[in-house]
Amino acid sequence: MGKRGTVRAINTQRGMVAIKADDGGYTIIELLGHFEVQLGDRMAWENDYGLGGETYINLTSGESSGVFVQNHDVPEVQLRRQLLL
Repeated sequence: MGKRGTVRAINTQRGMVAIKADDGGYTIIELLGHFEVQLGDRMAWENDYGLGGETYINLTSGESSGVFVQNHDVPEVQLRRQLLL
């Protein structure tokens, strides 16, 4: 598996999620369809810095789904802007 991280923030109205990567900044994804994600969930994805349509795995629930990757290596000071909060 390429990268892993932990869900640290969620904009439920827009379906956007911030994942704190184990080796760096935050990855911002947009949920497509029904994909249960909660704060503290462990996530994994193969394409380390892939953008656009990708498949992410919620290691906590065992569920995987297509997501739209918005950005990688986002610093914490920019999370509110990236999540459109």
